[in-house]
Amino acid sequence: MRASAHSLVAAFVVAATWGACATSGEGNGVGGEGGQFNPSTTGSGGEDACARYENTAVSKPVNLYIMFDKSSSMAGNKWDQAKAGLTAFFQDESSSGLDVALRFFPRPADATPECDQQAYQEPAVDFTAIPAGAPALVAALEAEAPDGFSTPMYPALGGAILEGIDIAQNNPGEVSAVLLVTDGAPQQSAAMCGAVDPEDPQAIADLAATGVTFGVATYVVGLPGVDQTIANQIAMGGGTDSAILVGTTNVEVEFQNALAKVRGSALPCSYEIPAEVQSGEIGLGKVNVEVTPEGGMGELIPQDPSCAGDGWYFDDAVNPTAILLCPATCNMLKQTPGIRIEVVLGCTTFVN
Repeated sequence: MRASAHSLVAAFVVAATWGACATSGEGNGVGGEGGQFNPSTTGSGGEDACARYENTAVSKPVNLYIMFDKSSSMAGNKWDQAKAGLTAFFQDESSSGLDVALRFFPRPADATPECDQQAYQEPAVDFTAIPAGAPALVAALEAEAPDGFSTPMYPALGGAILEGIDIAQNNPGEVSAVLLVTDGAPQQSAAMCGAVDPEDPQAIADLAATGVTFGVATYVVGLPGVDQTIANQIAMGGGTDSAILVGTTNVEVEFQNALAKVRGSALPCSYEIPAEVQSGEIGLGKVNVEVTPEGGMGELIPQDPSCAGDGWYFDDAVNPTAILLCPATCNMLKQTPGIRIEVVLGCTTFVN
């Protein structure tokens, strides 16, 4: 099903940058040459000087399975604008690093029972890194058109979650999520799927909740015409609080914005320990985390295991394997488009 994983990189320039670290109690100092890490030892006036080495903050890979509604109610301008919005998302450099798979529902009628979730498990386009993999995803979009008078959310979502679970179990440490895009309410000809009513919103929300127990979150983007109550119910079951609703004013732009929110929310707030720290070249007391808003200046956030506010901490104070952002900082990251996270080495850790 999936050939390989692609790392999601949540920073922007992979480079070594020399200069003073803006940490509390630090003096200005410059060290190193030729792009190699070479910390200074002392500065003028008895203040410590330090070299600065900016590391790309590498977070866990994110695998996003998009299950896209192509029922007849999507026909016309809504389909064209949603397709344009999804195309722009696939081609957007800001989506770099996401692995995306794509499938449409309902599937063509055949001998397979309508309720069979496994019939929706295999994506039309397998997981591919974007934007590099955008051509295959866009080609699949162009090949489809609204067709079908049912909206079988229960088996469609179930199939996507099954695939998400497989990805999560076979790729430890990676993030697996499902995105359900729809403009309607659950509707299908089969009255029952086993003991489950497939048109019961709670049954679909329960399905999403089962995914969460296996580490698979479900996001919902509701296009114009969606039953908002049902969309929110499914999203809440899937661990993502509420659906992201798209209005009728400008479907293309609003859909792009909705997808950007999903992208930001799916990003994990856990980052790998840089190799220089893992090897012992840089001590744990010389690690900092810097946050830079789009178009703004970088600012260090404090190390704060108590997470009383903005901050970060090691998953293990003695033998860490990851840098974790505190909830307040994590929420800021997810809600601020274009924000950058960098791990800065070589200067005394800024603590709260």
